[in-house]
Amino acid sequence: MSDDAEAGWEMEFVSGHNEDFATQIKNTDPTFNIDKIYLDAYQQYATAGGQKYPDAEADLNRRIQKGTLILNYSGHGGELQLTSEGVIDINIVNAWKNLNGLPMFVTATCEFSRFDDPSRTSCGELVLLNSQGGGICLFTTTRIAYSSDANALGPAFFNSALNQINGWYPRTGDIIRLTKQGSNRSYTHFCLLGDPAITLAYPKQRIYTTEINAKPVSVSGNDTLKALSRITIKGYVGDKNGTKLTSFNGIVFPTVFDKPSQQSTLGNDLGPAAMIGFSVQKNILYKGKASVVNGDFEFNFIVPKDINYQFGKGKLSYYGHNGSIDAAGYYDNIYVGGSDANPLVDNAGPQISLYMNDENFAVGGTTNENPKIFMKLLDSSGVNTVGSGIGHDVTAILDGDNTNPLVLNDFYEADINNYKAGKIYYPLTDLDEGNHTLDVKVWDVQNNSSTASTEFIVAASAEMALKQVLNYPNPFTTNTKFFVEHNQCCVPLDLSIQIFTISGKLIKTINQDVQNQGFRIDGVDWDGKDDFGDKIGRGVYIYKVNIRSSTGISAEKIEKLVILN
Repeated sequence: MSDDAEAGWEMEFVSGHNEDFATQIKNTDPTFNIDKIYLDAYQQYATAGGQKYPDAEADLNRRIQKGTLILNYSGHGGELQLTSEGVIDINIVNAWKNLNGLPMFVTATCEFSRFDDPSRTSCGELVLLNSQGGGICLFTTTRIAYSSDANALGPAFFNSALNQINGWYPRTGDIIRLTKQGSNRSYTHFCLLGDPAITLAYPKQRIYTTEINAKPVSVSGNDTLKALSRITIKGYVGDKNGTKLTSFNGIVFPTVFDKPSQQSTLGNDLGPAAMIGFSVQKNILYKGKASVVNGDFEFNFIVPKDINYQFGKGKLSYYGHNGSIDAAGYYDNIYVGGSDANPLVDNAGPQISLYMNDENFAVGGTTNENPKIFMKLLDSSGVNTVGSGIGHDVTAILDGDNTNPLVLNDFYEADINNYKAGKIYYPLTDLDEGNHTLDVKVWDVQNNSSTASTEFIVAASAEMALKQVLNYPNPFTTNTKFFVEHNQCCVPLDLSIQIFTISGKLIKTINQDVQNQGFRIDGVDWDGKDDFGDKIGRGVYIYKVNIRSSTGISAEKIEKLVILN
């Protein structure tokens, strides 16, 4: 990530720092994928609070939520924020909830993490102190820093962080020690915030590609990935020497990238003379999931119509695990381009099942302020997630705001061993209380589209809320089920259902511990018998539903049911 250029020398935030670092990473180990958030490549907006880059801020927050190994920043900063536009500030850091994907922050900027000021907790400190997310550690500054510091420390840092020593990646404390030794200066204003004994989440083993469309990759001229062609890829999980791990049984997550594309900064402050070209490889042809059996795996997919038709090298990127050991790998000697002469005929758009959080959601249901968009998708050709900018993105429109569509391409994941079906989970944050609408549009790889819509009600999670309680069937004779909608997603709840006679006598109590991913408790059974196991008589009864969280907040609602004997 780099700051924009408001003076000529600041252009090196991109060209002299991050672009050089990206080249170094690619040359060191192409297993690592590189994302670039260069502020000057985004539209700049003038607001009452100064210049802003809302799209860059949104991309950064999405990247933090998805997870990253290392986040490197070059540019201006201070105790309260990074960049004069505040793309990262205290409020943003405190709102991060990426507890299962904590990156290492490397910040070549001024005093972002000054920790010896008793009157203020700096933004960098809060990255570490955030109990719900932030970073696992920071290699960061406590005083004024200069561009020359990044020039000296950056190459030494990535050389230390991405190279193994005697077969092992270094611990964070060793990375910092080796970085300063490699730069031949002490740089006392740069320090490590975090545990120096931990190792970053480097995958332990390697993933290798063996065949593409039944042709060994060792043989030159293996099949090109052509638009609308069906591709089958085989590989295996092995150690760093290439030996297959035949006892490895788990899952591999392949991502197939199109060729790198050329982009440019915009020269927002300095004009066209300050525009800098750079390369990104982020258009995804396929993102899926395949089982690994005795070390071997195989997956297939159909190449989207929206590829760049010029021929060039794409990239296969892998991550895999078996529950205890993980692995990663890549293969970049694969060509993408052209069009298949006999493509599959498909004129129907994807089937979309749209929910909030999980499948128990019903249209008009209740959520909290931070629900997830959940979609199940099915298409005979597969879903288009290329993101080539020609209007075929997976998008969501919240509350009819067509000027700010949410692009969900990166959040799609195909089902295991099935390129035709997949799911999307996309987190929404800080929604206003009240009624909301959601409209989504999805394209398949042949550019057929489908749409779906839903409605939901946000109730603030600080207070427990029960919006809908019912039992079905009602009336009933022998069995009924209770359904409960609440606003406390993804937390353990104690559910109590008490059945009373019209006169107020308690005859049955049902207690249940609930742990669900959504906002609806489905199908609590009752056979119409009292606490002693006796069948109760026909008539009208009252039941009271109470839910309580581990923090002590609770809510209850009373309804009627009818028994017919």
